[in-house]
Amino acid sequence: MKNIIYSIYIENKDSNLSEKHLFTKNQLEKHYDRLIDVKKKYADICNAEFVIYGDDDDYKEFKSKYKGYEFDLINLYKIYLWEKLGKKYNNVLYLDLDVVPNTNENFFDTFDMNKICVYAPNATIDIWSQEDKERYKKGKINFSKVISHKDKYDMYVKALCKKSMLAIDNKLDTDYLIANTAILGANSNAISKLKFTERLDSMIDVLNKSKKEKLFGEEVSKLFFANNEIFFHYLLDKDNIDWYNLPKEWHTYVMRKSDKISKELKSAKMIHLINKKFEELWTILWN
Repeated sequence: MKNIIYSIYIENKDSNLSEKHLFTKNQLEKHYDRLIDVKKKYADICNAEFVIYGDDDDYKEFKSKYKGYEFDLINLYKIYLWEKLGKKYNNVLYLDLDVVPNTNENFFDTFDMNKICVYAPNATIDIWSQEDKERYKKGKINFSKVISHKDKYDMYVKALCKKSMLAIDNKLDTDYLIANTAILGANSNAISKLKFTERLDSMIDVLNKSKKEKLFGEEVSKLFFANNEIFFHYLLDKDNIDWYNLPKEWHTYVMRKSDKISKELKSAKMIHLINKKFEELWTILWN
């Protein structure tokens, strides 16, 4: 069996980075070697090759081809690579650079690789802030007011975008699950069913139609945008592709800067450190 685990690191060279993005850039640079090392060690456990992709000629060619798209190119590139590697390898596992494997269990042996393996939280009204939920249920604020607190990256907004796109295809009774593509695993056969990259233009067309339709109102429709997670789960649902929702222990994410890095993380199999507080994580895991 030919297995591969891969990640991507392309330096953000924007000279006008926000404080948040500058912190992310500095943390990834500072902890790059250890982040690569933990993935190489995990690849050995999985009897897999490990490759880190960067700002090379292949990426430059890809960027030139897709530069006209309103899209986060790196997140598009990772799925492009996932599909490309699926034609060469039996099993493929993608990990965002800020994902830390913390297990001796072989991903490819643990899960059915005939299914696309990805963690997808259920992004219903339950993920709203407690204050918004209470005030909305009591009629003190309306839906538009709740949405005004959110940005386009909010998981609830992404779920509504997916549902709106599916409604354009006359799929109306749909859920609020939305894939988090920081960890993606499958075998070559499962990967081949997605056809994400070749259907990018058609998905953008459906997205634009859904924005005009304003199924959930204008306030939220204005936030809909071309996003890899929205499009990924749209295809899963549209074509009834067989997929498996990874247990949260295999995609435990720590999102907010205020979130504490606690000892409970020791029991997580894969830690997605979105807040980039790596020093605290290393202390918890290895001291």
